[in-house]
Amino acid sequence: MPGLVIENLLKNVELPAIYKREGKDCYYDTYRKKLIEITPEETIRQKVAALFEHQYGVPKDMILLEVPMSYYVEGASGRADIVIHMYDEEEQCLYPVTVIECKNEKVFLTDNVSEQAIRYSDTIGAKYIVVTNGIDLRIAAYDEDTDQYVFLDKILTYGQMIHKEYTLPEYKEEKEIRFTLEELQNQELIWDYNESGNWIFGEDTPEALRSLAVNLYQALLDTGHKLPIVKRNNFELLEDLGQRYMDYGNAGGGHYNGVYRAFLVNDRFGETQIVSLSIFGTDAGFRGEKRNSYTSMTVAIDRFKTSHNSLQYNVDRFVKLLPDGKAAFLHNGQISSMKSDEIVAMVSQHGDGIRVGSAGIELGTIDINKLLYLDDKDVSELIYSFIEYALLREEVRRRKKKEK
Repeated sequence: MPGLVIENLLKNVELPAIYKREGKDCYYDTYRKKLIEITPEETIRQKVAALFEHQYGVPKDMILLEVPMSYYVEGASGRADIVIHMYDEEEQCLYPVTVIECKNEKVFLTDNVSEQAIRYSDTIGAKYIVVTNGIDLRIAAYDEDTDQYVFLDKILTYGQMIHKEYTLPEYKEEKEIRFTLEELQNQELIWDYNESGNWIFGEDTPEALRSLAVNLYQALLDTGHKLPIVKRNNFELLEDLGQRYMDYGNAGGGHYNGVYRAFLVNDRFGETQIVSLSIFGTDAGFRGEKRNSYTSMTVAIDRFKTSHNSLQYNVDRFVKLLPDGKAAFLHNGQISSMKSDEIVAMVSQHGDGIRVGSAGIELGTIDINKLLYLDDKDVSELIYSFIEYALLREEVRRRKKKEK
């Protein structure tokens, strides 16, 4: 369910009075009745609270801001931006109804943002979650029949919230697009597909690699074919988690937000990780870089506080098209500002499905004259290699941080 655009609604919301304290601009927060330093997040928090009060009928005394979860459940961690309550006449107490998470406008409303709100809602027993970045808003209701949160197509009034006056959208399973081999060679068709959402390949990517990028991207989105469970020396695949809409950054300040295929794995130290893969096309001005646009295979790893891309694999540069109709995936071991020979040494010592050859680190070879599926042996071996490579790169990163 796409977000609801609320940017224009919030423009008309009046902010609290501004005062100075210790040289800093502060709002006088009329909900918490104290001075709060102005930040982008606090501005959105104030506007969203006022929006629900004045436009959607939430009584002011039913709105609490920056509420610790321990206020409701002893020992619970975390702090919700806004919680909307209802008063139970019989019990003579407040009950949480809606948890609202506010992010600044640079944050995409990805699955992990919704998951944070859901954790808080589950902790305190609320019925609804709302996530917003001040531009878009997503609202979901807990459905007892399916034990899931279902995103709604409109913002609910306070009366609708407390009386549960809404209709859940009818669920329709969307069939993923899979082009035929002939369609994958139709450059006009795949260019239109590329422009219909996030770019999958770069404008300067050669035509043969464009077709490969779309073929592989559609394979990643095809949840009808699961990556087979496997145990290797460097990792064990526990589960194919399917699609996730995520935003991952890198050390250079770039953002790769879109649909990823995610996998739950144990690394060689027994630690459980979520590794996600997707494909993105960059434009010529990406991150201000002065270079041609290209296609990037991105591999990201989740962390508790921060998650990031472990690898932005430049398809244009490193994929070699072979005379027999296959594509070889190679890499030079480059990682941020570190020397590539440290990664090469790591792969030489610990590589299992990947190895170092005369042309560099060899990640795998696939046949590009067929439709790709994750449960085909050559494709699954390639995905295993990218997972293994990302985990080994993380080992080098962690080791270098400890040495500083």
